[in-house]
Amino acid sequence: MDDEQETKSMFLLDQPPLGGDLPGGAQVGDYVIDVLLASGGCGAVYGARHRHTGDRVALKVLHRGLAASPKIVKRFLREVEVVRLLKHPGIVEIFAAGELEDGRPFYVMEYLEGVTLDVLTRQEGRLSPEEALKLLEPVCSALEAAHHAGIVHRDVKGSNVFVTKKVPRAVKLLDFGVAKMLGSAETAMGFTTAGRTLGTPSIMAPEQILGGPIDMRVDVYALGVLLHRMLTGALPFHSPDAAELARQHLEEPPPKPSRRIPLSPAIDAVVLRCLEKLPEHRYPSVASFLHELREAVGEAASGRDTLPGLTVNAIAIHVELRARIDEDDFDDELADELGGTLDFAERRMRQAGLILVSTTGSEILAMRLLWGDATETLAAREEVMTVASALQMDLARRTCLSARFHANVCLHTAPVAVRSMLDPEILGGALARVGEWAPIEDVGGLCATPDALAGIDGLDTEPGPSGLLMIRQGAAPVPRERTLQSELA
Repeated sequence: MDDEQETKSMFLLDQPPLGGDLPGGAQVGDYVIDVLLASGGCGAVYGARHRHTGDRVALKVLHRGLAASPKIVKRFLREVEVVRLLKHPGIVEIFAAGELEDGRPFYVMEYLEGVTLDVLTRQEGRLSPEEALKLLEPVCSALEAAHHAGIVHRDVKGSNVFVTKKVPRAVKLLDFGVAKMLGSAETAMGFTTAGRTLGTPSIMAPEQILGGPIDMRVDVYALGVLLHRMLTGALPFHSPDAAELARQHLEEPPPKPSRRIPLSPAIDAVVLRCLEKLPEHRYPSVASFLHELREAVGEAASGRDTLPGLTVNAIAIHVELRARIDEDDFDDELADELGGTLDFAERRMRQAGLILVSTTGSEILAMRLLWGDATETLAAREEVMTVASALQMDLARRTCLSARFHANVCLHTAPVAVRSMLDPEILGGALARVGEWAPIEDVGGLCATPDALAGIDGLDTEPGPSGLLMIRQGAAPVPRERTLQSELA
């Protein structure tokens, strides 16, 4: 699934984009068509001018092939109803609406020059927390106005946020085509069909996926997805398979943004609360989300000013448990086995003095910072390797007893960003980006990157998958510190 498809609305995924069919100079009401600006799954957008004042506008017309469907026409027109009801500076203004001679509906809106937030992030790369906050503030203001009016947007994503070119940038929330009116007015306006799942699969809250009752907290969930993407450049959940994508939203713990880039725990906490599976665990309103985000950004900025981050080398152990059964066979007993095994691995690594950086329902990342001279650093790596070797053998015994899941254990050495060496807080860095070095296959033994093994003598290794090295059981060296103590004894 490409970047454009993963942010398309559900009810448009099966509609092929169609070109515009109004030529330059065509007259639509009081407006004259200049040029086709864009064509999507629902309609074409043209640049036009008022034939008397010359004011520039954008004019959206429903595609001819869709005009025969009353439901699609109703969806097309609901944006006019919602926007006229809201009248908010963060929502594109609609000036007029009508029908072409062939009966197709159209509406006229303010003309904006700029790009969508999706395009902006592709052009400028990942955004800082401060930049993300600045862009989200007007989006949240528009959403608050909608929520106060009893309207849930249901499709808050980067392609529905428009950022103008002018300075200072203006930000507009677009496309209320799948909006839901809460309360008694919804039936009269015909906003939804009971039991239908409308929206964009990659940003849907669990209750939206299931087609159950929803409220404004589905927009809070979408804001969490959007913020994660703005900060990291990636969606929290992704799969080319729609069923698998839905399962991830319904079942998998969301990843911390700091697993991809250096970010403070406060920023992580904001994103993760938005992405809670149960709506009652999310922020109760957009206002409370925005307040917490401002606090988190301010705290992170203050922390950087008073306690600048450091870059140091570290060695990490990554443990991943992989189920070897079909999803339908996943039961409470297996869940207990996996949970117990992860708890066991976590205890072992804490006892060894490692820093637990991240834990999910299936994996753990733990690190030890490397400082001191070359001899001390090498001794620390050897000691962590000994811990990893013993842990891998213990996990192998557990998985042999179960046969329903497999454990991968992998080592890597690379730089990390750290807030303080006194009370280490891992902010990110190359070592934290597990997807760049951990194996994607099941590996039957302890594996490591060449960097993790550099300078360590006496190892019995063989080539492994994806450029990794496999360490034969029992080959991990005795830590140098213990060897020296033995000699002194």
